[in-house]
Amino acid sequence: MSLAPWSASFEIDGEPEGTIRLEQIDENRFSLHSTVRYVGERTGLEGKLPDDAAYSEIREVSPEKLPTTDLTSVPTMLRWFAGRYGIHTPAALIHDWLIPQPSTPPIDGMTDQYADRYFRFMLDDLGVPLIRRWLMWTGVASRTRWQQGLLRRGLLVVWVLASIVGIATFIVGLAHGDMRMVVAAALAPLVFAALWDRQYAAGLVAAYSAPWILPPTLFVLAGYLVYAVLERIISLFVPAR
Repeated sequence: MSLAPWSASFEIDGEPEGTIRLEQIDENRFSLHSTVRYVGERTGLEGKLPDDAAYSEIREVSPEKLPTTDLTSVPTMLRWFAGRYGIHTPAALIHDWLIPQPSTPPIDGMTDQYADRYFRFMLDDLGVPLIRRWLMWTGVASRTRWQQGLLRRGLLVVWVLASIVGIATFIVGLAHGDMRMVVAAALAPLVFAALWDRQYAAGLVAAYSAPWILPPTLFVLAGYLVYAVLERIISLFVPAR
């Protein structure tokens, strides 16, 4: 029997070849029935947590620590790029637990930003390709910023608007052969990524990936909207069984 794809980096119920057991309890949530432990060497948090006990604690998630999970929260229009589950599932389960809930006691020294960074290092250990793992990290980092109050939410909105202007400027510059506009748009992310402060790299990754990740995402979104409208129209004429 072949080992699980995460066997070099994770143990499931104490076994490298263990199977992650999940029970679906509603449309989006699952109940965890396995203990998942990260056994990779790097966490990306070396020197950042106060003691060895904290490092040991963040490596393991169990049903007691995470009774329910939605796996990886990925919007429908982005599932062509990263699914809710896959080789990244064990890393997503640990990350899900490390993002504190009101009923979850905090781990000394752990922050949401640290949890996001740790997630990226686990993805690296799992063999997730570089661009994909950095974009997945950018996704969780944007969620973190959105949850951290009105100021950071406002800065994120400003960054999104600046990105839209930058993409438009780049396209117009190319269309008119104006290299000053092209260069200005290409360099602008180096400035506006500062709106992400400590997660500056996430702002850069998001900005420079947007021009190629946005078109297929919009295409998928348009297709999904067409489907939703058709489904609604048909439901008006075909009785439910």
